[in-house]
Amino acid sequence: RQGAELAGAVGAEPGAAWAEIAGRLALPLDRRKKILRNYDGHRVTDEKGDTPEAAAALFLFDNDVATEIEETTFRRSVEAADGYVGSPMLSALLGLFAARVGDRDRALELFERGFAEFALEPFAVTDEYSPEMFPDKPRAGPFTANLGGFLSACLYGFTGLRLGPDAPSSWCVRAPALPARWRGVEVERIWVRGRRARLVARQGDQLAQLESTY
Repeated sequence: RQGAELAGAVGAEPGAAWAEIAGRLALPLDRRKKILRNYDGHRVTDEKGDTPEAAAALFLFDNDVATEIEETTFRRSVEAADGYVGSPMLSALLGLFAARVGDRDRALELFERGFAEFALEPFAVTDEYSPEMFPDKPRAGPFTANLGGFLSACLYGFTGLRLGPDAPSSWCVRAPALPARWRGVEVERIWVRGRRARLVARQGDQLAQLESTY
């Protein structure tokens, strides 16, 4: 639906199929356990921890679900994180999920294990796998998916920012939630619809501040 709206905004024709597909999509919701699953019938295996796809979808794509379902889904990904952390792409978001459920100490731990350990000396090149968790994997970097996870968590996750078609002043929608010992996230200069702005999100504030600097 968002893709169709964006296509229309830039003068493109999304086609009737887009609306039909959107109307027939369903989230794999386990109503009994009040949790969003990776897919219908998904269960956690013992070989490898649960890949936090459902939690990532809630964060990255802003699917609107009940607060209880969101919290349960985030909490489940944190509980299963030890079997997954160190893997590429979504490990960088695990600390965010812990912060979202109020476990700041666990958030710090998972952010260290899910991103900081990927940075290889002497140039801090971000590897595909954590060498701490996967010492036998070949080194491959810079791995931009892990960098993207780190930046997404910092800019949109910890700050409580949700971008949308409305005025930028409405994008700060939830209280900042940061790992332990993090006081805040501050970006001195970002560009919002062609205008220079500043983003400040401090732990304990009701909302982050996105201010134009023109």
